Amino acid sequence: MIRKTITLLTLLAMNFMVYAESMQGQPAPTFNLEDQAGQLHQLADYQGKYLVVYFYPKNNTSGCTIEAKAFRDNYATIQGLNAVVLGVSLDDAESHRAFIKEYELPFNLLVDADKQMSRDYGVDGGMAFFSYAKRQTFIIDPTGQIAVHFEQVDPSTHADQVIKALQELQATVEQPAQQTENAETAKVIEVLDGAEVYGQQWPTETGDTVGIANALAEPSKFTATNHVITGNITRVCQSKGCWMILTEGDAFARVDFNDHAFLIPKDSKGQAEVYGRLVEKELSEKQRAHYAAEGSGELPAKSYEVVADAVKIIGS
Repeated sequence: MIRKTITLLTLLAMNFMVYAESMQGQPAPTFNLEDQAGQLHQLADYQGKYLVVYFYPKNNTSGCTIEAKAFRDNYATIQGLNAVVLGVSLDDAESHRAFIKEYELPFNLLVDADKQMSRDYGVDGGMAFFSYAKRQTFIIDPTGQIAVHFEQVDPSTHADQVIKALQELQATVEQPAQQTENAETAKVIEVLDGAEVYGQQWPTETGDTVGIANALAEPSKFTATNHVITGNITRVCQSKGCWMILTEGDAFARVDFNDHAFLIPKDSKGQAEVYGRLVEKELSEKQRAHYAAEGSGELPAKSYEVVADAVKIIGS
């Protein structure tokens, strides 16, 4: 038993000596994981807020307990900085529930059972017989960019470190106060034959064009690469203009502008061409209610949506 413990501790020490390349300044990888209660969480759920994602090795170990309790004790301050905390480990939902109950944690813990999120964020550690998430933290800004990447974490002081970073980030954002109100506006990238283009520049080679009804009829053909998908705009996100509903006859799909990377005018109408691909999505009740409140109507729990790199609005 002692030899096994020493071996595990040695592996941990070796792993923590090797740090992934900093992801600071990069777009945050998307995720779709359940928490301790089976509720799905996606990066897009936290648009408009700072998101503190902290990875940790294992529930109920000394360092992880210290870190979780520190976030708990400072959570009101963190929330006051327009931020939310998510903990991530390879532990199962039952272990997460027990850990939350034992220490009265006010935030959710995500179940990264297959290590996908840990790999995407470069924090998967251990070997085949002993896997864990390395203790690293990411602060994701309201636009989905990784603003701060903490590669070395001291559990006893980390919550204070995160609060300080959030304060500094918000102080930087608040400096151009006069521009804040108009900072998030729809920007026309180019005009082609009278049609306004939003997002990235319209590609010169787009391949075949397909209506949204035909795309949804054979979705597997339109998931691997981008295509030009056409339809009519019936609804646009009324809070920002960060998504729209594309329809053709009775067929419809929500169009996500590459995880809210760009906006279109909230009063957009008429025909549209979307340069993007289909992605299968499963929405929680919370997400469906959120989108409905922004004007989407009743979206199905599971369907395909279009992830767009560019949108061309043809008429109004």
